[in-house]
Amino acid sequence: MGEKRRYNIRFFYVIISELRLMTEIKPDFHLPSQIYIRQGIINDIGKIVPRFGSRAILLVTAHDLEIYGSTIEIISRQLRDAGIGCIVYDEIPVPPDTESIDNAAAYFKKTKCDLVIGFGSVDSINSAKALAVLANNYIFCHDLLSNPQLTEKPLKFITIPGCPLFGFEIAPLLYLEEIHDLTRKIYYNPTLYPEATIVDPLITHMCPAEKIIKGTIASLAIAAESIISKVDNDFINMYALKSIDLIFRNIPIMYREPQNSVPRAFLSTASIMVGIAFAVSFLSIDLAVSLALASKTKLDIESSMSIILPHIMEFNLTSSPGKYVQMSKVMGEDVREITVIEAAIKAVEAIRKLETDIDIPQRLSSYDVPKSIFKEVAELAMTYPFLNNTPREVNVNEIETILIAAY
Repeated sequence: MGEKRRYNIRFFYVIISELRLMTEIKPDFHLPSQIYIRQGIINDIGKIVPRFGSRAILLVTAHDLEIYGSTIEIISRQLRDAGIGCIVYDEIPVPPDTESIDNAAAYFKKTKCDLVIGFGSVDSINSAKALAVLANNYIFCHDLLSNPQLTEKPLKFITIPGCPLFGFEIAPLLYLEEIHDLTRKIYYNPTLYPEATIVDPLITHMCPAEKIIKGTIASLAIAAESIISKVDNDFINMYALKSIDLIFRNIPIMYREPQNSVPRAFLSTASIMVGIAFAVSFLSIDLAVSLALASKTKLDIESSMSIILPHIMEFNLTSSPGKYVQMSKVMGEDVREITVIEAAIKAVEAIRKLETDIDIPQRLSSYDVPKSIFKEVAELAMTYPFLNNTPREVNVNEIETILIAAY
């Protein structure tokens, strides 16, 4: 009887241990990536990359190759001089889709590369993340977007953004177009952090100023929602509030002086901070709606986020007024001798004023988006995982109302 009892106790503890492993408990803060942010850092890439691999594939879209061709040559030469084999793969379409990633993965497995480098736009970075996962796992990209259990961790990868990418240069998630239904779908994996993120503000001079401004407003949207997330904590607040501060101080300068390198550096830093906050807060109704709009129309995600942002802020205002007051303060608003709600409203007004000052369109009608698709867009938006941590529950009808208000 004694042996049987001991066996039962051991069996009980094994079951408990397995249940604990099955229950995912996200850390309050986790950042395993090395971050390099300085002007001219791209010239030292030959000293950085050898720490992570000996043979790399540099993944870019054909569009990014046109914009950043000279920088890609510099990176390739630096790696060759450092004894690192480098293959430039530029057969990724815009937007990248599951079929093109499968093709890239089939090619990659023939190269004996041990490192993926994503360079340029968010499309290139998302593609590199997906390739890093498929390189070590024998599944198709279509299956990946169903968030399966993987047998192996992603291959090591590095991200080198060509402009601020509203956090996706470092956050452990990606979005791609599903080739079967042509909708943008999300893949999230807590191990999908880059080994390193290398940010050189000088590279952003190759990118049109308008794109940097739109990407920065998208960063602002994610930062604002990160602060009101149900899993908000001091780490999220610190990074998100500081990113808002950097954006409000520097984007007007960027707008007036597009060749000035100083605001470009600060806006690149803000984007990284947003990614760090978003990785934990995991809240953005704005991004969910914008992914759905991009799936159903030709409107780009960044433009959509800038239009939707004030309306999302209004929707959540009464659920988190104290946090909105914090945002108002870092936006430079005077909130003395007024009520909490009045101070919170100032945050929304400040965003609208900022967008007006830098000539950001604030209506979906400016992009010929038809009202007839709003219900379909709202239904698709509800499928994204970014709505779980909202302080106020949202449904299809409410998202449709937000879209109508933004029209």
